Amino acid sequence: MIGGWSISELILLAVVGLAGLVLAIDDWRGMLMVWALMGATGGVLLRQTAEVPTELAGIQILNSALLALLFYLAGRRARTTAPKTLTARPVVHWRFRILAALFLYGLARMITIRFPLPIASPSLLIVTYTLIGIGLLIATLSRSPLKAGLGVLTMLNGYQVFYLSVQDSLLAIGLMAGINLLVAFLAVALTLVRQEVLG
Repeated sequence: MIGGWSISELILLAVVGLAGLVLAIDDWRGMLMVWALMGATGGVLLRQTAEVPTELAGIQILNSALLALLFYLAGRRARTTAPKTLTARPVVHWRFRILAALFLYGLARMITIRFPLPIASPSLLIVTYTLIGIGLLIATLSRSPLKAGLGVLTMLNGYQVFYLSVQDSLLAIGLMAGINLLVAFLAVALTLVRQEVLG
């Protein structure tokens, strides 16, 4: 407990704040770095949850780091050969996106209070709903396939935070990691195809 705040509440705010930054940042490198931090912080949040084995939280952190590295290598290649692939002007101003992230966080808290689920803690539910909402916004507002892929992965991360807290089947976790890799490879492939078209 720190100044009336529990560790899990501080980590929850960190995850949600980083997700809001992923939504607000325009530069793809900064977006990737913050997204990797968000995934690692989500893994730390899972470690604070008694129902989740420590190994699963470690898998979440490692998965986020590997996907961020994959996106960085694809983004670097696209930037050197076709800069317009990653520098398209954002559709919506960053101030609106920050307000949208705050609204989604408030909405997630309200849904958690109004419709609690006994199988998951309120902090995990808030993170789940917020990440799904922010990921959907990132995916729909992004013009770059790389950023849209990050949005889809953010949505999947939100679902994984919930799922890993109620299910520790290694087969299911492996399938979810496979889905993450599939989404990442599709986003990278679309980025490279767009690079060839623009280049």
